[in-house]
Amino acid sequence: MAAKDSQFIVGVDTGGTFTDVVVMSGTGEIWTAKAPTTPDDFSRGVMDALEEAAKVVGIERGLLLGRTALFKHGSTVATNALITRSGVKVGFITTKGFEDTTEIMRAIGRVDGLSEEEIRHVTWVTKPDPIVPRERILGVRERMDYLGQEIAPLNRGDVMVAIRYLIDEEKVAAIAVSLLHAWANPKHEEEIRSLALEADSSRQVYWSFGSALSQVAGEYARANTAIINSYLGPTVERYLKDLENKLRADGLKGLFLIMQGNGGGAHREHVSAIANLQSGPAGGMIASAHVAGLLGHKNVITTDMGGTSFDVGLITEGYWRYAQEPIVERFRVLQPIIDIESIGAGGGTVARVDAETGRLLVGPKSAGASPGPVCYDAGGEEVTVTDADLALGIIDPNYFLGGRKVLNKEKAVKTIEEKIARPLKLKVHEAAAGIYDIVNAKMSDLIRRQVVRTGYLPEEFAIYAFGGAGPVHAAGFAAELGVKKIYIFSTSPVFSAFGAAAADVIHTRVVSCQYLLPADPAALNKRLDAIEGDLHEIMTGEGFRRGQLEFQRFFTIRYRRQTAGVELPLPWERFSAKRVAELQQSFEKKYEELYGVGAGYTKAGIEISAIRVDAVGLVAKPRLKASRARKSSIASARKGKREIFFTRPERKLIDTQVYDYTFLGAGARVKGPAVIELPFTTTLVPPGFRVTVDDYLNLVMEIG
Repeated sequence: MAAKDSQFIVGVDTGGTFTDVVVMSGTGEIWTAKAPTTPDDFSRGVMDALEEAAKVVGIERGLLLGRTALFKHGSTVATNALITRSGVKVGFITTKGFEDTTEIMRAIGRVDGLSEEEIRHVTWVTKPDPIVPRERILGVRERMDYLGQEIAPLNRGDVMVAIRYLIDEEKVAAIAVSLLHAWANPKHEEEIRSLALEADSSRQVYWSFGSALSQVAGEYARANTAIINSYLGPTVERYLKDLENKLRADGLKGLFLIMQGNGGGAHREHVSAIANLQSGPAGGMIASAHVAGLLGHKNVITTDMGGTSFDVGLITEGYWRYAQEPIVERFRVLQPIIDIESIGAGGGTVARVDAETGRLLVGPKSAGASPGPVCYDAGGEEVTVTDADLALGIIDPNYFLGGRKVLNKEKAVKTIEEKIARPLKLKVHEAAAGIYDIVNAKMSDLIRRQVVRTGYLPEEFAIYAFGGAGPVHAAGFAAELGVKKIYIFSTSPVFSAFGAAAADVIHTRVVSCQYLLPADPAALNKRLDAIEGDLHEIMTGEGFRRGQLEFQRFFTIRYRRQTAGVELPLPWERFSAKRVAELQQSFEKKYEELYGVGAGYTKAGIEISAIRVDAVGLVAKPRLKASRARKSSIASARKGKREIFFTRPERKLIDTQVYDYTFLGAGARVKGPAVIELPFTTTLVPPGFRVTVDDYLNLVMEIG
């Protein structure tokens, strides 16, 4: 048995509601488990989830960890600390005269990170509270220009005064440094680093330097990057160190890798705190890319509906994209974070009747892990999407989390009646259906916006539906998009943990530049060599040899004087004059696809504005294999029937057949209306839809 003698790969994802675990053996067997997330001590939720996983595998937790070759962890600790503003006290040192940059923000800063509903109430909108108040922001005399040439030397006396004031008077736990144009020449920041080692020889303060975190132009976003990294650093470091110590004490001997927002893992010592942001959603993208490669899908819409949010990402032509300036908790940063858009639309999203307009509103507020939905019977008093799903009959109250948790349907129905149905003068089923339809419409709108802005149409994509609530709503949000196929996996409820298990080690370098096309091929090759040389040194420190490395190259190109560009993958390693011309042609073609024929203006000139290189250290991955060993038995799969209120094509109760996924083998077909129950989620198959089980035991849903 693999459970007895195999080496394991373990992926763990700490979400807002549940902590998920995926265990994979060397022979391709997969086990999944969940446990409630414990915000008071996230490591406790991890250990609880590992205990549940060990039970499923059939061995002791210590033995499971002892046989784990790779332990990969995506954590919400950094995100949670930023959301709750529970980071450490930070000071900020910047170029004199630019101390107000982070408070001024940009014109769009007032609405960055807000939902559409919040933006509509423009008179209520204010800037977010600064992470570093003005009294802890100090300027020092120095100046570099945008080419990296020194205009004024660094005043070392100013630096020492600032350091001593922040440490001795303000008692800060961390200091961030970001100087004007340090991306082009980090000399002055490196001088401050040397002075910091003198002034803070005991290393009582956590330090972050903007030029070390990002070599991209943009003073405001880079300052935020340094500040947030310092704000989160001590908290993240302490958590990861404590968790690793617990795992080692419990038997872990293999590698302990931390997931990053760029879609890769890394050793704890090589991960910045800010790189942890969005590592959970990134896990879902990694899993999607892994499965897409297996299934031969080039274009995929990834949809992750968990307890608190709905996250949408795109894989186009086999690649995911990075956001150019990702927004984290209303602050723009310069970090390689996978481009994933989120809205407050999860199972725990709260529904309410607006007191002023009498409209039914859903989101963005969430009931979270605690107290959670009303049906959890844990003190929650606000109606949530999960309560509506339960009232509609989609979810079996006795089979939530595979039967480990019994939901209080009566209480959910009563609360919907009191707070939603009665004020709207509707029946309970109609009120619950309204919640279901509204949240589906919000998700559908987000998907359409994401796809159309890339120059594609939704029907050119397959949808991957994951997260605990994703399969419940997939047919609902996909119905109006024209997507031909929806894929639901046995690992869908724990897909981000599956992605962690499938992740390579990745370090990313993004640098701003200015190369007017047609550029000198030798200059481009020299720049790439320098970037890849730096990354190779980092990866060597991670323990990788050249044969275990891949370099993926991307160029951001734009018409001159534009502020944003188009990122294109580079399919070759070395430039020639011919390939420079091909790169320019590829840009012009892609630009027309995005913005229409004639939108480009070649006379303005075309320039390369940024280069991104991903250094990928290849590690062992889960080996998925086709499985026809599980014989399909439709008769055995039938669990019975229950009444479900459907909203399409007609709004009515239907006596619906319920199927047990574990009895559906490759080739099985199920026609809607139906429900297919997996251990940690439920797949709703409305009337007019059908499901086929493919060779990998995925559920493939189609309309018609």
